[in-house]
Amino acid sequence: MIGPNSKRSAQAQIAAQGEPMVWLSGGMFAIACLMILSLLAFVLWQGLWTLWPRNYSIYTRNDGSLVGGELYSKHFQDGQNKLYLRVGNYDVSNRHFAYVSSLELADQTPWADPDLWLVERKEWGNLYGFPKELSWTKTTQDHFADQVTQGMRETAKIDRQLAQAKNELKRIDGDIAEARLSIRRVELAEKVDLQRAVESGSVEGLSPAARRAIGQLADRNRRADDAMVQINERIAELEAKRSERSVLFELPIAQELGTLTAPWSELSAGVVGDVQAFAKLIGVESNASSPAISVEPVGKELLLCKVAVEDQSIRRFWIRRLGETTCSVSGLQEHTILLADVVRFFPTNRLGLFQRLGVYAGRWWEFLSGAPREAGMEGGFFPAIWGTVVMTIIMSMAVMPFGVLAALYMREYAKRGWLLSLIRISINNLAGVPSIVYGVFGLSFFCYIVGGYIDGGPKKAGFEPWPSAVWFSALGLLALVSLAAFAVAVLSGQAEARRSPLRSMLRWAGGLLWLATLVGIVWLLIKSPHFQGFYQAQLPNPTFGKGCLLWAALTLALLTLPVVIVATEEALSAVPNSLREGSYACGAGQWQTIHRIVLPYARPGIITGFILAMARGAGEVAPMMLVGAIPLATDLPLDGEFPFLHGSRSFMHLGFQIYSLGFQSQNSEAAKPMVYTATLLLLAIVTLLNQTAIWLRANLRKRFQSSQF
Repeated sequence: MIGPNSKRSAQAQIAAQGEPMVWLSGGMFAIACLMILSLLAFVLWQGLWTLWPRNYSIYTRNDGSLVGGELYSKHFQDGQNKLYLRVGNYDVSNRHFAYVSSLELADQTPWADPDLWLVERKEWGNLYGFPKELSWTKTTQDHFADQVTQGMRETAKIDRQLAQAKNELKRIDGDIAEARLSIRRVELAEKVDLQRAVESGSVEGLSPAARRAIGQLADRNRRADDAMVQINERIAELEAKRSERSVLFELPIAQELGTLTAPWSELSAGVVGDVQAFAKLIGVESNASSPAISVEPVGKELLLCKVAVEDQSIRRFWIRRLGETTCSVSGLQEHTILLADVVRFFPTNRLGLFQRLGVYAGRWWEFLSGAPREAGMEGGFFPAIWGTVVMTIIMSMAVMPFGVLAALYMREYAKRGWLLSLIRISINNLAGVPSIVYGVFGLSFFCYIVGGYIDGGPKKAGFEPWPSAVWFSALGLLALVSLAAFAVAVLSGQAEARRSPLRSMLRWAGGLLWLATLVGIVWLLIKSPHFQGFYQAQLPNPTFGKGCLLWAALTLALLTLPVVIVATEEALSAVPNSLREGSYACGAGQWQTIHRIVLPYARPGIITGFILAMARGAGEVAPMMLVGAIPLATDLPLDGEFPFLHGSRSFMHLGFQIYSLGFQSQNSEAAKPMVYTATLLLLAIVTLLNQTAIWLRANLRKRFQSSQF
């Protein structure tokens, strides 16, 4: 018999083996994996589906009105299906997307016209409609795509010429602005007002530098006037050619024309009995060669009538049933767009699988390499990708040396004690500080203080300069302190007893003197009466006294510095002491041991921390809101224009772009699909960085292990 004691012993044995904890920990692990995979699957599905070309469907409401669009999602809520449609034609309908309840629809089955075209535009978003007329040629429906493609090629040449002309105007404006800055510099240096001399053209009594600056400005203005007249004439000519090519579309938006008396049974069967009355109602003349009329059912109470007129174009009309013998006739609203505004066009309801794949690949290429359109809701994300990459590289170049050297000193050189423990605790606490705090610090310190000092000197940074006599006296005192620090350092090195109280006291005194020297140098810089900034002539417009690429990179370098220090110190602590002792036994010094043994062995861990810091910096958003990222930047921070790397420019950041589209966009609901796609791109970049870290770590570890044998 099995008694209570045997049951308790069996339970105790199971508990002792830890089987319940195994199942509990395994279950928690499965839940965590499920949560992560669910998030990734959701973002992956939404992000990849955004750019896929969809059909444009038309629905009939209960009141007889029409609503059409690309179906983006369908979900069940409050006992009804809600359709999320991209209706497009924003310049006419004033909306990009619309929610439609299934209870509002008279017919749940949508209708898709194969003749409808989708036009992706540079402005106003997508346009959906039926092509009716080209302004520069006469064509049929079969040759419409060829004519538009040829016209787009010719318009693209005109756009390139326009861009060259506008760049020339920009260069001329830059030359004139530089000449005006030269005059401003002379004014600041000589404390004179040259504006009257510039207006009058008189240079009597002025210095040679002022005369030279005024002469340069006059010469550049004269050359600019001659060049700008020709360039403006060229631009006007190109703009006229650009506006000559336009396309007239019929939009699937009904406009009431009147009522028609005709049996509904005949119309639904495709027969128009009184052709004369119908032609008069729709404004088409009916004669011996009366227009060909075709009628096809769209819904239970709706018909589409196509009329072929003499110029071989097709006009479309909606016929809605009012009674057994009474119908309402509605025309399609017409809208003209310039061909220069067209990015891509295709018959969205007639695409096959491979054609859809071609459009999908083209949209992805534009997304990765193009410029944003429609406030970032359309077009590409290349400026945001490029800005993120450049900022991350600069951040890495700033954080890596400081982080590695700091961890190296703390692990290999610093004396163990309460001070080192306090520093480690502080670094760990800094790793948990919210990122917005770093953003506020970067804005107040880097942008306002350091940037203001670079632009306009101490006064611009908020410091009152000392008088010259006081400043030079402080400089002399600082020189004495630095000499004393050097002398104390020499004396401490000559002390015979390594641990004598005198040597320890000299080392402390030397450290304090060097610290006082460093503080004195900084204080003399911010109190200098002889420095007025590098960009004083451009004030009050700041150059570095605002958010820009440089300050954003340095702010994120501070944010990721604890990550690099902790990862590097852990990698150094993983190096076996036996390797150090063997190196010392062979006669190597401490630096030789660190350089030849410790750092190569710890390199995989150091690089892993470096890549993880890059991944975190690439995804941070809160500091970017304050120190340099903007929703739309026309100039890249790194381009082919001298000096190539523009640290004073604001830039676009991928993480900030996601925030801007999702929460600050004019129509955040319409921007939601692009938010998912940008999120997918950011996750792909972070994943790529992490995989790069794993690959580098594995290869370096394999190389180091193979070199030992």
